[in-house]
This record gives sequence, C-alpha cells and structure tokens, in this order.
Amino acid sequence: MNHVLRDDVVLITGASIGIGRATAVRFAREGSKVVITYNKEKKEAWETAEMCQSAGARGSMVLRLDMTDDVSVRKAVADTVGEMGRIDILINNAGVIERKRVEEQTFEDIERQLRINLEGAIKITRSTLPHLRNMVINVASVTALRGYPTLGVYAASKGGLIAFTRTLAEEIEPRKAYNVFPRATATRMTRFHGDPPELVAETIVSLARGDYLIPNGGDVKVGDPPAMRDYPMAVAR
Repeated sequence: MNHVLRDDVVLITGASIGIGRATAVRFAREGSKVVITYNKEKKEAWETAEMCQSAGARGSMVLRLDMTDDVSVRKAVADTVGEMGRIDILINNAGVIERKRVEEQTFEDIERQLRINLEGAIKITRSTLPHLRNMVINVASVTALRGYPTLGVYAASKGGLIAFTRTLAEEIEPRKAYNVFPRATATRMTRFHGDPPELVAETIVSLARGDYLIPNGGDVKVGDPPAMRDYPMAVAR
C-alpha cells in the first residue's frame, strides 16, 4: 500500500548539499515538512530550505548537526520534535570518506569515518525512535558489496550500517527500516562524477512512498525500477 508523504515530517542528515539536498527538495515536492541538517555549510543549508519552500514543502527547518557530538545529536531531534511535534521519516544520509589504502589511513581518518557514517547514524536513530512514526532509510553504498581499493574503511562503515538496518527492522516493526544503495554519485565526495543526486533522491522518495515491494529490512539499488516482487537484494530470512 502506498504511503502519502504530504505533511510527513522528514528529518534528513547532511542535507545542505549533494544527495541530502536533492532528497530534501524531492520530499518537498511531495508536500512533506522537511528538516534540513548541516554541519559546516550553513549558507548552503538555508539555500536548500529556500529550494524546498519553492518546491512545495509544507514547512521546513534548518538545524546544525554534528554527528560526532552526542549533545548535538540529541538537540537536533529535540528541536525537531519541539517544532514539528513528531518525526515520520528519518533519512540517514550524512557521511564522509577518505580515499586511502588502509595502511595510509591515520587513526583519525578511521575514527572520523566510523563515527559519522556508522556510530552517528545509530545514535540519531536511537534518539529518533521514541518519536518515529513510519520508517528509517539508511543511505548505504555499493562499496560495501565488493572490494574497492582505497575505500576499505568507508566500505566497513557502510557495511555496519547495512547490518544495523537488518536488526533495526526486526525491532521496530510495524515501522520500517531500509537500505538504499547509490552507485557513484555526482557529489563533492566523488569529485562530481557519477549519477545525478536527483536519481538517488527519487529512489529514496519512491521507497518512502511504498513503491518498492520488498521486505522490511530490505535493500534497494538506485536505478532499479519500483514494484519489483522478486527483488534480487531482498533480505534472506
């Protein structure tokens, strides 16, 4: 059954640029209320909010969020609920990458990727759950599905996120949790090489709307068509 996204409160981490911005604007076109978080790009975040209002958002908020700071994580959720009253959908999109072979990664490189991409996503999910009405969508990566030299730590962080989604789905039913697998996407992270961020955003919104017939805890690859009953990446029970 399709879910109407109009008036849904959608909290998106890392929404000032790239995939996060495109996703915020796409939800705005559905008439959702969009919460845009940023860490450093304050100006870009407010530009995203303006784009969302122009696209038809029923409301928007801009919040600073440091995924490595527990106080910041809790405050972002509390401010969202204080203003919007609830959270319908959480999109865990914020992420960082260091393109280095494992032996070249500093301990600080390793810690930053794991703390933002995995630990931060788990913590904001934990903070959101008491207020969450519908679903969590985690932006994973195809790098977690096979070996990509120089992306080992990043892939490990996304692999952990995928595993987290599996268990989360079991724990929060009838609410949902899903993974979305982008390919190389034209953002700052890839030096603007790959699929347009809007393609990822379209997949995320289609998934939130219920267009993909996959089990709770399942995966969707960006670019695959919706309404696939025998989806090749569905969770094996």
